Amino acid sequence: MIRRYGSDDLKGCAEAFRAAFAAEPWNETWPLPLAETRITELMNTPLSVGFVYEENGKICGFAAGRAVTYLYGREYVIDEFCVLPEMQGRGVGSAMLRQIAEEMRAAHCVSIVLQTTKGFPSEKFYLKNGFQYSDSMITMWRSLRDES
Repeated sequence: MIRRYGSDDLKGCAEAFRAAFAAEPWNETWPLPLAETRITELMNTPLSVGFVYEENGKICGFAAGRAVTYLYGREYVIDEFCVLPEMQGRGVGSAMLRQIAEEMRAAHCVSIVLQTTKGFPSEKFYLKNGFQYSDSMITMWRSLRDES
């Protein structure tokens, strides 16, 4: 079942988030309190909208995003999206994206925007689900550590 995120979902979403990003190719180690903080921050952002995929009382997928106004209309920006590794490849993520698209279209959003890591399986997943590369946009990054 796919439904909207509620504050009671925090621990289950944090556990799913930790498990998903601990797997290949991310290999990230998120302590539970830090994962909970990340999700709390995202879900407390103005106009935030989250979704969970729940099966047999267990949260198996989670999406956190926000609706933001842009020149051509409101966009839904996905900040985090994950599915438990053992649930991947079963259509869970695609079903979540379809639900998100339906609900955001009903809320008058004109697009869904996200970032993902080039060359990771997530890139192919998003392409398969109708996302496109932007010829006019790039992601840039600068570290602020150890600058003199």
